[in-house]
Amino acid sequence: MDTNQIIAWSVAVAALAFVVLCGFLISLLRTAERSLAAAQSALQEVKSTVDGLHGEVRKLAGSVNEVASDVKGKLQSTDPLFHAVQDVGIILREVTGTAREATKSLSASLRKQAEATSRHGPAHPAWLKWVTLGSRIATAVRHGGKSGKEPSFAAAKEGI
Repeated sequence: MDTNQIIAWSVAVAALAFVVLCGFLISLLRTAERSLAAAQSALQEVKSTVDGLHGEVRKLAGSVNEVASDVKGKLQSTDPLFHAVQDVGIILREVTGTAREATKSLSASLRKQAEATSRHGPAHPAWLKWVTLGSRIATAVRHGGKSGKEPSFAAAKEGI
């Protein structure tokens, strides 16, 4: 084989390889074209779905805004109630503190009076007798008058 024949065979093999390569490329391009067409149809379908949902989302957003403003209005209408409850709490705290102070003062005054009475003898002032009577009556009422330990109203009255 001479050089011309080798070159001719080489050119023939290269041409055949080029034809086979072009065949594969054509097949690959057709497959890509079909894939792009499927992707385009899927994209069109997604676009139509999104357009349909867009209107529903607007309606939903509108109703959510209405509900939010309604809730806000109702919460604002309860503000006076909470302020009133807060005021009542403050008043109760003040009344309780005042009652506590009055009780402490009364208790201290009664202790001083009892100490003074015990130092000066058995003479009891009239108000102390009434307090004793009231205490006995309250105890009798609390126990229903059934306890044998507590004196009855008549016995308590006689003690005065």
